[in-house]
Amino acid sequence: MNNNWKRRYHSELPLEEGRANLFLEIMTAVMVFLFSVTLAGYMVINSMTKSWQNGISGSLTVQIMPAAESLTEQEKSLRLNKVITFFENYPQVEKVVLMSQKQKERLISPWLGSEIDVETLPVPELLDVTLKDESNFDYDKAASALQELAPYASIDNHNVWLHRLLDLVAVIQKLALSVLIMVLTASVFSIFYAACTSLGIHREIIEILHIMGAKDDYIAKQYARRGFRIGLLSGGVGTLLTLAAFGWLHHAAMYLDGGVLAAAAMPAVGWVWIVLLPVGAAVLSMLTSYWAVIRTLRKIL
Repeated sequence: MNNNWKRRYHSELPLEEGRANLFLEIMTAVMVFLFSVTLAGYMVINSMTKSWQNGISGSLTVQIMPAAESLTEQEKSLRLNKVITFFENYPQVEKVVLMSQKQKERLISPWLGSEIDVETLPVPELLDVTLKDESNFDYDKAASALQELAPYASIDNHNVWLHRLLDLVAVIQKLALSVLIMVLTASVFSIFYAACTSLGIHREIIEILHIMGAKDDYIAKQYARRGFRIGLLSGGVGTLLTLAAFGWLHHAAMYLDGGVLAAAAMPAVGWVWIVLLPVGAAVLSMLTSYWAVIRTLRKIL
């Protein structure tokens, strides 16, 4: 079986030799690495965006500032209940939840540390208000009514900064897509250049093969097989480098606690795409090499 395989894929051209071959191997590994890192970044940002929208969209936060003067626990409770009752009776509000002391500690600890006693700080009470239909909710009207009832309370509308953040993310995603297109384009031109360079080096052998009756398709298939092998092996190297880079980033990110990056995660489909990139690189290299050889031979011979 091994001898049959060798006879079937025997090549009269010394395609495994020369600097063009080494150039193609290095280029493919680098391109797969750049492509996979950029693709991963795009998918992570997309996943973060969806997480932000699901977690913030359709809700708002209400701050109840501490009183300047000393109040009894009953007076503090009355101030708080007045605001809670206002939102519970508001037609477009679905649910009102008072943020617990532990939740506030988790919010503050990344900035002030876990040793800080939150109860000794003038931290406002926070209400998480879920809306029935965000599109029909009038923030200005609600804020004005709340200001008249309880001047010490205010509405924090997440949509203002969320939309700005999403606009920035959209720009970053477009840049990532542009990089992916440029990497693909550069890969095609590099494979094309390597194939044309090899044809120039082996022109005399190719002319002899033509005299002996070899067709352009026969020669192109030899380059296509070489392209597939290089794409698969070098693409695998590029993918391993990507996985190593992800492992390093994951180790570094373990020391970060919460914040905006808490939603950063690679979706399962992203890992599938990255693992399949060597196969994609092999197919791209094979098809480009075949096309480059056929196109060039028709011009020079």
